[in-house]
Amino acid sequence: KWGHEVIVASDGNAALAVLESDDAPPLAILDWMMPGMDGVEVCRSARQSASDTPPYIILLTAKTEKEDIVAGLEAGADDYLTKPFARAELRARIGVGARLIKLQKKLANRVEEINQALAERERASDSLRASESRYRHLVEHSQGLICTQDLAGKLLSVNPAAARLLGYQPQEMVGRNLSEFIALPHRHLFNSYLERITRQSTDTGLLHIITKSGAERIWQYDNLRYEEAGQEPYVLGHAQDVTEIKRAEAMMRNLSLTDELTGLYNQRGFLALAEQQLKVARRTGQTFSLLYADMDGLKQINDTHGHQEGSQAIQQLAEILRKTFREADTIARIGGDEFAILVADITPGDVKIPLARLQEHLLYYNMREFHNYSLSLSVGAVCINPGDEFSIADLLMTADEAMYENKKRKRQPALLIDAHREEHVALAGQPPERVLQRV
Repeated sequence: KWGHEVIVASDGNAALAVLESDDAPPLAILDWMMPGMDGVEVCRSARQSASDTPPYIILLTAKTEKEDIVAGLEAGADDYLTKPFARAELRARIGVGARLIKLQKKLANRVEEINQALAERERASDSLRASESRYRHLVEHSQGLICTQDLAGKLLSVNPAAARLLGYQPQEMVGRNLSEFIALPHRHLFNSYLERITRQSTDTGLLHIITKSGAERIWQYDNLRYEEAGQEPYVLGHAQDVTEIKRAEAMMRNLSLTDELTGLYNQRGFLALAEQQLKVARRTGQTFSLLYADMDGLKQINDTHGHQEGSQAIQQLAEILRKTFREADTIARIGGDEFAILVADITPGDVKIPLARLQEHLLYYNMREFHNYSLSLSVGAVCINPGDEFSIADLLMTADEAMYENKKRKRQPALLIDAHREEHVALAGQPPERVLQRV
C-alpha cells in the first residue's frame, strides 16, 4: 500500500460512487476498461460533480494511440500510465500526485487567506484612507507579500514579509526599481506589465523573483492601481510565493516517459531505463548492444507529401521496430527522425540477426504498402562489454557517429566493420569492433 489507505471498487459504477461520496479519497487510480462504466466515463462524471477539492485521477490503459490518450485527459484524468508498467513507475506517479495534492491544499489555504485578506482590505479601505498609521501597521505585520510602487516600477514600500523572503531589509529595497529583482531571462516582460497596469488599473500573473542569495522564486501577484485625490497614482501589489507548487507541476510534466506520436519511450524514458539496464548488465556480466537509427528521407516526405504523411511514416517505422525487437529490448524515439534501441544479452556476432530481421520487415512493408516513397533506416551499433565504464550518453554518441558514417557509405556493402574509436568499444576476449549497418 506504500503508506496509503486503499479503497477497492469492483466496477466503474462503484468507483464513481466512491468518488462522489462525502469522504472521497483525494487520489484515484482507474483502469480504462472496467465493467459497468469505463474509466473515461468515470473521470468525466466525477469531474462534472466534483467538489472544490476534486480527486487526482491516474488512468491506467493499454491504449497508446494519441487520440485515446487525449480523450482520457480531456475527460478529466490528471495523468495516465500505459500497460504494462513497472511498480516503481506507478509508485513514483502516486508519489508525485500525493505531493501535488498536498501543495494544492496548501495553495487553496493560501488563496483563502488572500481572499480573506482582500475582503478585509475592502471592508477597511475607508478606514485605511483616513488612518495612514493603521494601514502601515496592517502592511508591516501581514504575512502576505505586499509592496507599493509608482507607475515606473519604483518601489515606494515593501512589507517585512516580502523583504525577509528575498533576504533583504525593507529599507534596502525601497527606492529601487522592481525590475532589479526580476530574474534576468524574464526582465524583458516588465515594461509590458507596466503598460497593462497603467492602462487597465489591474494586473495578475507570475513574477520570477531573484533573492539576495541568487535563488529564483515564483510569485503569483494581484496588483491594483490607485489614484487618490492630491496624490500621484501608485500600485498596490499583493503576492503569494508559489515556487513549490510550480516545481511540482514541472515535475509532473517531466514525469512523462512516452513519445506521443509513436507510443515508444521518449528520450527521457530511454535514458532512465537504459541507465537501469546498464547497471543490471554490469552486475550480471551480460554484454549488450546499443543501436542508433536515423530515418532516411523524412524531410523529402514532408516537403513532397506533407507533414501528416511524414508523421504516419514515423509511426509505421515505430511499428516495424516493435515487430523486429524483443519485448525485453528498450525502443525509443529520441528525436524527430531518430530512434535508439538497447538490446540486452546479445553477443557481437548476433547483432546481425535483429538487423537482418529489421531489413526483412522494411522490405516486406515497402513491397506490400503502396507509397511514392520507401521506408528506410540508417543504423549504427555499438557492442559493449559491461565491465567497461561507459555512460549511456557516451554510447549514444558513438552509435550516432557510426550511423552517420554508414549514411556516407550508402553504396558500400551492407555490413561494415570499423576498428576505430577503441576507447568507446571493448569486447571481452576479442578485439574492439563497432558494427555499422544500413537497413
